[in-house]
Amino acid sequence: MLYAEDLTEGQTFQLGSYTIGEAEILAFAGKYDPVPIHTDPTAAAAGPFGGLIASGFNTIAIYQRLVVEAIWSKVAGIVGRSLEIRLPSPVRPGATLTGQSQIQRITIRPERRDAVVIFRTELVNDEQRPVLVVVLDALIHMRPAAKERA
Repeated sequence: MLYAEDLTEGQTFQLGSYTIGEAEILAFAGKYDPVPIHTDPTAAAAGPFGGLIASGFNTIAIYQRLVVEAIWSKVAGIVGRSLEIRLPSPVRPGATLTGQSQIQRITIRPERRDAVVIFRTELVNDEQRPVLVVVLDALIHMRPAAKERA
């Protein structure tokens, strides 16, 4: 397990990859974001993106899965406190998303036995075009004190 003291500013975590299909886009949007550009291929073809695209919330859910596997399964996280989200390009059926997360800033708070860590994550599609940029403010545990470990 990595604790706040093990992390460094500039440290990068490579994310895995995730391929999203049309059926997933339709199912997610049908349940959570039922707008025609996400739920109706015919209507979407006549829309502003010229075809079906994933809901931004679907893209954020993929981000969450990838960062849990790459970071939160290894880092002693407490909680995310805020997210800043940008969706610069649409996600189309068949796209494979991947990316990286980099630590921008670490503020150790010894009195609280934690650190505020700012991560910047970028997901890109097959063409290396950014589809999601997230800046996350999270709390990370400091290493337990010797008496806490005993």
